[in-house]
Amino acid sequence: MEQKDLHGFASDRPITRIEEDLLGRSGFSTDLAKAMSSWHGKDSLVVALHGDWGSGKSSIKNMALSRLKEISDDKPDVIEFSPWEWAAQDKITASFFQEISKSIGSSDRSKSGQKLAATLKKYGRYLNTGETVVTGLSAALPTLFVLATLLGVGGNFSDDVWVKNASVSILLVLAGWAAALKWGKTFLDILTGNVEATAKEKEQSLSDIRQELSGLLLERKAPLIVVMDDLDRLTSSQLRMVFQLVKANLEFPNVVFLLLFQRDLVEDKLNDGAQLGRDYLEKIIQVPFDIPRIETTRLHSLLFSKLDKIIEQDASATKMFDSGRWGNIFHGSLNAYFDNLRSVYRFTSTLSFHFTLHKGKSAFEVNPVDLIAIECLRVFEPDVYKEIARSKEIFTKNGSDRYGRREDATAALINGILDKATSNKREFVKKMVEQLFPTIEWALGGMHYAGDFANTWLREMRACHPSNFDKYFQFSIPSGELSNSDLQEMLSLTADSARFSSFILSLKEREILKNALSQFESFTDEVPLENGSSYIKGILDIGDQVDHESTGFTMFSSNTHAVRLVVWFLRRIDDQEERGRLLLESFKESSGISIVEHILQGEENRREKSDADQILRDEEFELLKVEFVRKLDDMSENNSDELLAHEHLVSFLYRWKRWGDENKVNGWLKLQADTVEGCISLLKGFVGKSSSQAMGDYVVKITTYIKLENIENFLEIAPIQEKLKGVDESTLDSEEKEALGAFRDAIEKREKGITDDW
Repeated sequence: MEQKDLHGFASDRPITRIEEDLLGRSGFSTDLAKAMSSWHGKDSLVVALHGDWGSGKSSIKNMALSRLKEISDDKPDVIEFSPWEWAAQDKITASFFQEISKSIGSSDRSKSGQKLAATLKKYGRYLNTGETVVTGLSAALPTLFVLATLLGVGGNFSDDVWVKNASVSILLVLAGWAAALKWGKTFLDILTGNVEATAKEKEQSLSDIRQELSGLLLERKAPLIVVMDDLDRLTSSQLRMVFQLVKANLEFPNVVFLLLFQRDLVEDKLNDGAQLGRDYLEKIIQVPFDIPRIETTRLHSLLFSKLDKIIEQDASATKMFDSGRWGNIFHGSLNAYFDNLRSVYRFTSTLSFHFTLHKGKSAFEVNPVDLIAIECLRVFEPDVYKEIARSKEIFTKNGSDRYGRREDATAALINGILDKATSNKREFVKKMVEQLFPTIEWALGGMHYAGDFANTWLREMRACHPSNFDKYFQFSIPSGELSNSDLQEMLSLTADSARFSSFILSLKEREILKNALSQFESFTDEVPLENGSSYIKGILDIGDQVDHESTGFTMFSSNTHAVRLVVWFLRRIDDQEERGRLLLESFKESSGISIVEHILQGEENRREKSDADQILRDEEFELLKVEFVRKLDDMSENNSDELLAHEHLVSFLYRWKRWGDENKVNGWLKLQADTVEGCISLLKGFVGKSSSQAMGDYVVKITTYIKLENIENFLEIAPIQEKLKGVDESTLDSEEKEALGAFRDAIEKREKGITDDW
């Protein structure tokens, strides 16, 4: 089965055919092929193709070679040889002649072709023998030096001639022994094999073989083209070996060398103090070419085409894509990073991979424009990317924090991160980061953004919102956060109250409800007005089943977030009468009570303060209070245990007593307190919790308490205390024991004259 390159990881590889050219350089390649194939000079022609890393040298070479393959008459033989592949083995010369001989021998089966292959092999043996001996002796010099030193020292102990002569003889023997130790059987076999082959060739001289090669090459109707790529990867000594091979040992007719390398790198490696690398190359290379500069519009068109294909994979991402914002961020900063073909392929292949990681069940999990920009930082500015990834608070906090961080201190931190950018790209990085994180503008002398912007950033899945930030750097949904797919599904379910409330309760089971409702607040304006009845009823239905205790001064409970969702939706309706009617009808159909209670309490407070910003008219306000009391009356008569165990019991009691029949409320409470079980259940409702943390503590201490004054607003303490005197604590669960303990602590404090300070 054919394997597909899903993300274009192989796109960075050079193209091999003219048809694959996307940058309009096939014409240059064709002309290059024609120039090389038409060479018939009596000397070799050395052509260099210069270009920076990623400029497309190998692609142009491949297109030129594909044109050469299309020649039908007098087709030149093309031999590709990569010195870099053999450099680590120090076999560049030996491998060159071996490879070139094999290539000609297999491609040209004619008598002259086979003779040329054999002669090249013979010529290579001559050169290789010399290279092996010289290289071997050089490698053995350290060993010989040690031996010579030892023998020299020994000779100094005697003035006898025979001792000195013996030392010389031993040195020669030991030199041979050192060579055998140094290179072993392989070197000796090579040396012996070359000598034997040379003897069989009737002791031809190197000059004789060169003359024979020249004659054979001169008879050919088409040139022999030798291509060497990646020369800039070689060391200085390896480069000189290659250029010596080209100019000194292969100066033959009808031979063309095509050398590919980055010019400045090779020139630097060839600088030796006595001669500049540039001057050295000018003596070797006859025809230097520079890679044609790629038109920026072509390069960007290729980039945009690939980006379109990536984004179009996901309908949600396509819908989220803001072309105006993309234009600003690309032309303001991103375009500086795409000046060659390799950067485009390198970027789009990794972006494609990371794009798939952010596909959700029904929605894309991040903002596509932000993803593109942050991927640009990750690929081209990794140091900046890493620093931003570990600086979430700085980049997502819209203003100075509660610890009083000053603008100049924050600005220093941000500028320190920007200083890690590539030296000539800092301003581009600064513009990019400012576009990504408007939250840092306050520290750089810019504006503070109002809370409405934060809601917009959350809805648009922007990286500058703390709920979204980690998705861009962890490539997953952070623990406790709601995915964009979940948020979009939640939004779609607002038309069905049962499914909507069921979905909310599923978030409770996943233990992410509080944060999820907080996130969904930013989507309140997205809920269709026509879904009002089902949306509000769905929230009212779950209000009594979610937590209602707030943590600290700023952390709202899930119940409070639910209240805000209802209130904010109601405020979208301009007509107060319509608001009240919608809430009243939803309340009558719902089994939930607590959310409406909170809304009514808020409305009552506004009326007491003469606040004109009221949600409801007086008529609907009174009707809702009547419905609230009716529901509690019904529960006290038909579902007494449910009301007694209700999480919002104490809050209900205050409103029930104030808005309803006080005698009915007191009578019901006395009835419940007539049993031990009832007293325990009542105490559980009056339990409060406080948190504290001492300086240096890592863990918050939670304290459970009961205020006796709260109970005394409804019942006398003494009868309850008497009822619970002989209770068997072994029969109680943990919550019941906790409530009983808090009650007894409160009694003990009162008896000691200690007042409640909770």
